[in-house]
Amino acid sequence: MDGLMPVVVGAALLLLGATGAGLVQRRQQGRPGPVSVLSLAPFGVLIGAGAALVRGWDLGLSAVAGALAVVVVALSGDVLAARRRARARRRSGA
Repeated sequence: MDGLMPVVVGAALLLLGATGAGLVQRRQQGRPGPVSVLSLAPFGVLIGAGAALVRGWDLGLSAVAGALAVVVVALSGDVLAARRRARARRRSGA
């Protein structure tokens, strides 16, 4: 039973982090910028810590990697969204 508890807690952290990041990202849609992207970092910490508990990885390193990964993904999404908006404006002639 002792080996099952970290997996359950880790899965809960993963779910909490992913859900929170999705909700925050949806709420901040249309407001790209470094502050909105950095507000997602705590959810990346939860995701990284959850993954560490489930997989048996180093907790600190995984939490930092999770925070960085979520920020990079959010920045990439903002860049792609900005490119799509610019392309749509060019097509519409505005």
